[in-house]
Amino acid sequence: MSKIKILGLCFLLTLLVTGCGSEEKKQEKAYLYEGPVADETASGGAVSGEAVSAAALGDATEYETTVVKKGSFKEEFNNTADIEYTSTSTIYIDQEDAILDSIKVKKNQLVKKGDVLAYYHVETSKSKMSKMKIENEQARAEYEKGLSALQTDLNNAKKQLSYLTDSVAKKMQKLEIKKKQSEIEEYKKREKEVKENEKEYNKLLKMRSKTPLISKKTGRVVDVNRSVIDEELDASTEIITLRNNDKWKLRVADANNQLRYNMDVEIRLGRKLNDYDHILKGKVVTTTMLTGVEDLDSEGNNKVYIEVSKADRKKYNFEDYNIYIHAVSFELKDTLLVDANAINEEAYEHYNKSYVYLLENGKLHKRFIVSNYHNDKVYAVSQGLEEGQVLALVY
Repeated sequence: MSKIKILGLCFLLTLLVTGCGSEEKKQEKAYLYEGPVADETASGGAVSGEAVSAAALGDATEYETTVVKKGSFKEEFNNTADIEYTSTSTIYIDQEDAILDSIKVKKNQLVKKGDVLAYYHVETSKSKMSKMKIENEQARAEYEKGLSALQTDLNNAKKQLSYLTDSVAKKMQKLEIKKKQSEIEEYKKREKEVKENEKEYNKLLKMRSKTPLISKKTGRVVDVNRSVIDEELDASTEIITLRNNDKWKLRVADANNQLRYNMDVEIRLGRKLNDYDHILKGKVVTTTMLTGVEDLDSEGNNKVYIEVSKADRKKYNFEDYNIYIHAVSFELKDTLLVDANAINEEAYEHYNKSYVYLLENGKLHKRFIVSNYHNDKVYAVSQGLEEGQVLALVY
């Protein structure tokens, strides 16, 4: 009687242990079939094999299991991105005899339009300045003299008109007056050159003392050439290089050509790929396939550029974050999914065949499968298995 009670308690304990197992992965102990092993290498299709012998698996009589499920298979792209600025400008002092006195900005400094970048002066000789002054005075006198003569002719023509009584003569005189007025307007255009020369002289006169070099745009300083301070400059001497912080794209390496033109991607700003503070939308704007020209990084991977909206570029300071690009390059819905650890391979002729160990009625069966898509975690199976079947993870 006590024997029957002990057997009953053991049976109940077995049921409790079995019920606590995980659906996805659990410990199993199957008795390996000792019969003959089928010659599965004779066929390349996804067919069931015979029960596997104990010798084929060695001592692996205890193992975890996994269940074949239906779901979506995704090929995902994940990589870090860098900011690539697309607009830079170099600041020069295009002035003869210019000497650079000082530079007032530092590398990585943000400057605004109208800020002082540097100071310089012009060492123009007194004789040169005196010659320019005389030439400008002569040009002004000649211009004024010519204008005065034309104005006198016009006044005389108007006075003569007032003495005429014949209608035909008046008409002819009016045409003459109109002609002289046109000549004066045309002559006045010469004053522009005179004024420019006078302006240049006054500018040089002023620049002989300390003169500020003013930034014409907003940007960030990326290079400063302090080696030319106190040196005479020419028009090709680079002083400062600015980049336009509003014009940039994200650059990412795409080793496996997963990203396509006009493809939507996620931009994640944070510490790690899955530990981020902000998630934004981006779009692939250019690839090697689009341009027809290889654009490779230092490791030989294709460079792809991601466009960010103007609103997001203004809202977030991208330089304060690690930048990650996440995208789903391919998705296969409602397909059979198998844990990658359950997949085994063996050589067959000139390629490898994939197979799994299917657990049925406490026995393991070698089952060949067809899978065209997989990643490090899961295989998408198109032939050889059914949903709900249990597979052994034999390591």
